[in-house]
Amino acid sequence: MTRREFQTLVLAAALASITAAPAAQRYTARQDGDVVALADTIAKMDVEVVTSMGKAWKIQVNGQNLVRTSPSLDAFVQNSGLNGMPLLAPFANRLDETAFYANGKKYNFDLELGNVRGPIPGTGFVNGSKAWQLVDFKADGKNAWVTCRLDFYKIPIYMKQFPFAHTITLTYRLADGALEVKTRLDNLSSEPMPAVIGFHPIYELPDGNRDDWTVSVDAKTHWIEIP
Repeated sequence: MTRREFQTLVLAAALASITAAPAAQRYTARQDGDVVALADTIAKMDVEVVTSMGKAWKIQVNGQNLVRTSPSLDAFVQNSGLNGMPLLAPFANRLDETAFYANGKKYNFDLELGNVRGPIPGTGFVNGSKAWQLVDFKADGKNAWVTCRLDFYKIPIYMKQFPFAHTITLTYRLADGALEVKTRLDNLSSEPMPAVIGFHPIYELPDGNRDDWTVSVDAKTHWIEIP
C-alpha cells in the first residue's frame, strides 16, 4: 500500500465515522426520583409529572410556565392546590346538594370526612392525592409519555363518598409540539358507574398582552351550566 492509498483509507474511515454518528433524539423521558420529565427538544416543550400524584407540576414552552405552579417541587407536593392542571374527579363542578343519584339510588356524602364540602360540592376530591402509581414511561422517535394510575377502590375514604370501585389512568404524551392528557376510567363495580370528570388548568400566561392569547376547546358538545 502506498502512502497516498493509506491517507485515502484513513480519510474514508473518518468520513464513515462522521456519517454514522447518531442524530440527536427529539423526545426524551427521564426519571428523577418521583418525577418523570418529558421533553420535545424541537418544540422546546418540557413537562414534569409527579408520578405519586399523577399530576404535572411544570408545563413549559421555551422555559416559560404555561400553568401556575409552586415555587419548588417540595412545596407542590405538600400542597399542590389549584396549581398545574387539577383533575376534577369523581365528579366535576357542581352538585346542587350534598348527595348524588345513580341507578335509581341516592348517595349522601359524609361531610365529616372532610374531603367533600357543602352546601354545593364541586371539583371532586382526588386532586392532591399521593396514592397514584407509576405504570410506564418511555420515549421513541414519535413521542414521549408517562402513565400513572390511581386505584380508587383501594382507598376507604374515597369509597365511602363514592362507592363505585374503579381505577383512573392518566397518560401525559408529548408529540408534534402538543401535550395530550389521555384519561381512562375502568369500572370494577357490579353496577354502572356515573362519570362526570374534568380538568381545571390554571393558566400562567407569559409576559405580554392577555388579549393576544386565545384558548380553544375541541369539544363536540357543550352544556350550559345553570346556577
